[in-house]
Formats: sequence, C-alpha cells, structure tokens
Amino acid sequence: MMHLTGGLSRVRERGASAVEFALVFPVLFLLVYAVIVYSYIYVLQQSITYTAQHLAEAAVAVNPTPSSDYTARIQTRIQQLAAQQLQWLPQRNLVVGENGEKVVPQFQTVGGSDVIVIRLTLPLKNPDLFPAFALPGGVSMPPVPSQLLAQATARI
Repeated sequence: MMHLTGGLSRVRERGASAVEFALVFPVLFLLVYAVIVYSYIYVLQQSITYTAQHLAEAAVAVNPTPSSDYTARIQTRIQQLAAQQLQWLPQRNLVVGENGEKVVPQFQTVGGSDVIVIRLTLPLKNPDLFPAFALPGGVSMPPVPSQLLAQATARI
C-alpha cells in the first residue's frame, strides 16, 4: 500500500511541474524576446550613428574648388557612401533610400563657421520589423521607440 501512495505523489508532482512551466514560460519568453529586440535596436542605433559620423567626415574631405558645384558634390558623395556603408542592413532603404536619396545634408552657419549637419532616421514602428505582443491592459511588449535618430555635425 505504501508503494501505491508513492506513485500517486510522483504523478501529482509531474502535474505541478507542468503548471509551473505554463506559468513561467510566457514571462521567460517575453524577457528573452525583449533582450533580442533591444540588442538589435542597439546595433541599429550604433550603425546609423557611425554612418552619420563617417558621412560628415567624408563631406569635409570633398575638395571645395571649384566652388560652383561644391554642395552638389558633397551631397552626391555622402549619398553614395551612405548606401555603401549600410548595405548590410536589411532596413537600409528606410534610412537612406534606394540610392541614398533620403540622405540630405544641411548647411548651416554656427558661431561664424560653416557646418554641415547629417541626420539619419530609421522608423521603427513597422510591424514587420519587431512584432509586438499585446498584453492585457492595452500594453504591447516590448515597447520600442517610434524612430532612431543619428546626427553628426562637422565644420567645413
């Protein structure tokens, strides 16, 4: 009779383990998914920041003579470079366009110096990019920013 009771106890424990797993798995899954999403967002932010800095450096390296088409040569150079720099990125067209047409330098005067400002934006509210899970209470998991922005400024 003792043997029979011990067998029942093990069956109950297996059921308890299944219930515990069912309660813990969704939380663990969401945690791992959030870590993966935020890691990818970090890589994206670092990539577009590096690219913006690299584009500003490339704009400074353009020879200012002849000055008639100086700004056009800068724009052409940084658009080509942006397309090359982010070619590994599946979302490259969201940042730079097909051939870099979304990369438009801004020329400003700051403190008596001429500067070039390069801004790159990557919209993240694309549901194909990061599928979100709807939780009770109208909360989506993981929450992501609407866009990433990178800006670099260089004196020309």
